[in-house]
Amino acid sequence: MDLQELVDRSWAIRQAYHNLEVKYHDSKWTVEEDLLALSNDIGNFLRLVMRKQGRYYDEIPHTLEQKLSENIWWLVELSQRLDVDILTEMENFLSDKEKQLNIKTRR
Repeated sequence: MDLQELVDRSWAIRQAYHNLEVKYHDSKWTVEEDLLALSNDIGNFLRLVMRKQGRYYDEIPHTLEQKLSENIWWLVELSQRLDVDILTEMENFLSDKEKQLNIKTRR
């Protein structure tokens, strides 16, 4: 999967969730509610990392891989709601870091 497909599929999934939010709660979640959901998922991800390292007990019904992917999904979704072109901004970020750290890329 390329990054544009990731963005497109993430957006379609979020729109389906928005439809459910409207159906059951009469309005879509706000950006702040999305951030709250992300912060909850980050907490779950942290516990899964701790569990993998033997520092937390097994109570979470998700896998580390699922939660990591879900957190990336939330960030992609939030970038669109905040009008941030995540593909361009990631390219800029990576290019800046490569330049800063004198990393030669094979592009």
